[in-house]
Amino acid sequence: MKKNYVIKESSLSHLIENLINENYDPEKLYYRDKIISRLERGPYELKRYIKQLPVIVRKDEEGNTIILTKVPEVIWVYLTGRY
Repeated sequence: MKKNYVIKESSLSHLIENLINENYDPEKLYYRDKIISRLERGPYELKRYIKQLPVIVRKDEEGNTIILTKVPEVIWVYLTGRY
């Protein structure tokens, strides 16, 4: 049995806006080693991004050096399970 749904223009525009904005933040930092380990097990098309990830060195609260990176949106989509 098919059901028809009526969507108002305002709710449709709100839905589209949410899909476009999502939660991707290009400035957010991720642990580089964890991103690389996920990409190594990922599809071939995404493995080329491993060499392109920037290396950002920071110190945590205890003074330990940690290596972080920023990820492009295509990698973020893969990591969130929507690739």
